[in-house]
Amino acid sequence: MSAKKTTAPKSDDFESLSELELSLTILWNSVKRWMNQRSKEGELNGLSDLDVFLMHLLVYRDRQLRANDLAFALSIDDMHLVSYSLKKLVRIEAISSTKIGKEVFYKADEKAKRHYREFLDDRKRFLEPALKHLSYGDYDLESLAQLLRALSGVYEQAARTAASSKSPE
Repeated sequence: MSAKKTTAPKSDDFESLSELELSLTILWNSVKRWMNQRSKEGELNGLSDLDVFLMHLLVYRDRQLRANDLAFALSIDDMHLVSYSLKKLVRIEAISSTKIGKEVFYKADEKAKRHYREFLDDRKRFLEPALKHLSYGDYDLESLAQLLRALSGVYEQAARTAASSKSPE
């Protein structure tokens, strides 16, 4: 998906932002539902969407990462949620933790890797066929992912700017 506009946004574009934000919210909730549904089966059931995202990120990156690294990668501000989820994943032996100096590093164990492989199988079986019906025009997943990352950067910057411009009351 390529950006075709090179001119300044018009007032109609600003109204379209509401539709974009609504669509992104619906997409996010649908992805979370997919992750939750997927984690109701198999060896590791009852996981939250955050548990699954953290565990899959550790498998995908295939290296030890700190809680801060994981939170940063997923753009999560609340470290308490990340810490709680990581402790849960260690407790159920999906991941392991290692203290190196003052830092704690996490790594995916075999249970997490199996869960990820099962997830990929389910994604290929249920999600990918549906995505093929969306393939038209200049649409491709790589470009869409790049656009969404760019949009997240725009929203992050807007949030920082808004936070720093608030006057003390």
